[in-house]
Amino acid sequence: MNLKPMLNVMKKLQKGVLYSKGLRLGRLDGYERLIAGIYGQPDRVPLICQPYTYAMGLHSLPSRKFFSESLPFVHASANMARYLDIDSWNPIFDFYNIELEALGQPLIWREGSEPDVDSQHPLIASEADFGRLKPPAPGRDGRMPFVLESYKRYMDVTGLQPMVYACAPFTMAVLIRGYVNFLRDMRRNPAFAHKLLDFLSMEVVVPWIAKMVQVTGPSIVVMSDAWASPPNATLEMVAEFCIPYVHKIIKATNSPIRTVFDTGVWGERAADPRAVLDMKMDMMVPGNDFKALRPFFLLVWSEDYDAVGIPLVRDYADEKKVCLLLNIYPPALEEGPPEKIAELIKRLIREGAGRGRFGLLANLIPIGTPVEHAHAVIAAIKQFGSYPVDPEKLDGMAFRMPAVEPFDDWYRREGLRI
Repeated sequence: MNLKPMLNVMKKLQKGVLYSKGLRLGRLDGYERLIAGIYGQPDRVPLICQPYTYAMGLHSLPSRKFFSESLPFVHASANMARYLDIDSWNPIFDFYNIELEALGQPLIWREGSEPDVDSQHPLIASEADFGRLKPPAPGRDGRMPFVLESYKRYMDVTGLQPMVYACAPFTMAVLIRGYVNFLRDMRRNPAFAHKLLDFLSMEVVVPWIAKMVQVTGPSIVVMSDAWASPPNATLEMVAEFCIPYVHKIIKATNSPIRTVFDTGVWGERAADPRAVLDMKMDMMVPGNDFKALRPFFLLVWSEDYDAVGIPLVRDYADEKKVCLLLNIYPPALEEGPPEKIAELIKRLIREGAGRGRFGLLANLIPIGTPVEHAHAVIAAIKQFGSYPVDPEKLDGMAFRMPAVEPFDDWYRREGLRI
């Protein structure tokens, strides 16, 4: 394990936290701005971006190459983040599939998209199939080597540790068993559902997290859990079949210098909003007590905050003293125009920024989105997101779209080679 990225993160963590508390020791870089935004008030609202398939499209890379070879994957992602002047980014692959593919689950590959689970051929089509399931060799099976090499390249390129990803056991069970089948298991054969979840937790996720930690020494491990969300699952199902295994994994993998938590859940619009928010906190908060390395944040998706209102989730985040993270609705970025994107960013800042503990997430920029639309996001944040944010003054502020250099011209001059 390379200790230099860990030391860099520790220095930036210290500077960001101190800045958030009012001790302004110089200007913030993007990573420090994110830290300051998580713990308090930065200089302006930070933007996190998942390069993902947009980086692939900018470089005209085939899907299988982008999601299987670490050099084009990391260099393309870094180029996109630098070109757009993103504050913080991580190497985001199809993190729901890695453990599944290593277990033997067939995937479907399509051009212009990430690979997807072949839902017509679930690996565990019947309970009898479970007996043939073998734990993968962590870091060796499937595309696990690609993931580890990508994390190493990310550290070489950025000098920072990555935030690493694992598929949470509930979502993995849905994908490996099929949604209808696993729903039936939870209702009619709960003993089998628990047996499968325990296997996926302790024999698949825990060893995979341990391997990623061995390679990267990360301070943050994120389990993503899209299927553990209303209306896909009831809150009662999540309470019985999801959260206990999340806690079990956290207990097995946390340490004083590492934070492991579950995120990716949505559903405030489909159930009691506060109950869903409480559930999210229960997936995130347990673990080590070293608060300086516990970057608590509450991620709320656009479909939900548009339905329940940003003020509700802002008030909840303030009550729990955590950072509120709002994603930017991907189709709005594709459709544009820049002025409309800027108005969306202005609304999110006006209603969500508060006095700090706030950030915006561009989780997905659709392939084909004009680069002017992507540039409009960070331009609007820079123009409207400086602290202290005065909501009453924002409405009177006009957006100024900057000139945008074509990506190909920028790449020839500054880009990392693919």
